[in-house]
Amino acid sequence: MGEAYVQPPALIHSTQRYLEGPESTELHTVDIWTSDSDPATKGDEKTWVIYIHGGAWRDPAVDSKSFEPTVSELWTSPKRSSIGAFASINYRLSPYPSHAENPSNPNDPTRNVQHPAHLLDVADALLYLDEQYGIANRYILVGHSAGATMAFQLRNSYLKDALLPKPSCVLGVAGIYHFDDFVEVHKHIPAYKEMMENAFPDHNVWEDASPPVTKLPGSALWEDAKIIVISHSDGDELVEKGQSSTMIKRARSIAQAERVHSIQTTGKHDELWKNGKLLGGLILKSIDLLRV
Repeated sequence: MGEAYVQPPALIHSTQRYLEGPESTELHTVDIWTSDSDPATKGDEKTWVIYIHGGAWRDPAVDSKSFEPTVSELWTSPKRSSIGAFASINYRLSPYPSHAENPSNPNDPTRNVQHPAHLLDVADALLYLDEQYGIANRYILVGHSAGATMAFQLRNSYLKDALLPKPSCVLGVAGIYHFDDFVEVHKHIPAYKEMMENAFPDHNVWEDASPPVTKLPGSALWEDAKIIVISHSDGDELVEKGQSSTMIKRARSIAQAERVHSIQTTGKHDELWKNGKLLGGLILKSIDLLRV
């Protein structure tokens, strides 16, 4: 007979502002889910799962709440006992004046930024979470699409007077890791070039900003992780397999081979996060790898 099902404790959800002051906007927030019986305070050894959403750096319809299906899936998993809490980060977006339902306004400070503003917001969120909860060395940083790009872009050189908390694992799902290749492969679709130029208007920074070709080995946050996981689905209709192949090659060139893992998944691009089972399954596999 199988083990009897035990009802998981309730999750308490809160939305917290990670940046205060006159520069703070409605997108400088992080959604946090903690157990009502174990609030994941400092000193707790359980793993945090921290998510950076995608949306091409600009889509207002994809935000921190997009992690909710995955949170629900993970919290009802038999392996939830190793998870301390969840966080999902909002960040300011690049312009999207052609969005069909919610076009950006030039006067909106939340939707008119370019690189590295998105990254700086994510960095501020991680610093906030570390200050409040002590996440260093006990969190999995998960990113989907542009969020995966940012998970692998983060490095301390973007910050003036702080050091980012080191992750135990970085998991990139359907990420964009080489910008010129990405635009070239999709050159028959103008939206791809437009999307990249909205977020990275200076083409001269594309090479340095693309995670696989950083010129400073050892400077990227992901290089400090115990486990590095890169995932792609052959069903992804928006991001080609060559992107994950490039990131895997780069990671294995500077990290011990046993630290770098490629995990195949299924589903279309947005199905990967809309279906909590797919993204949740990749996170659970990453947790298993950490235990080895």
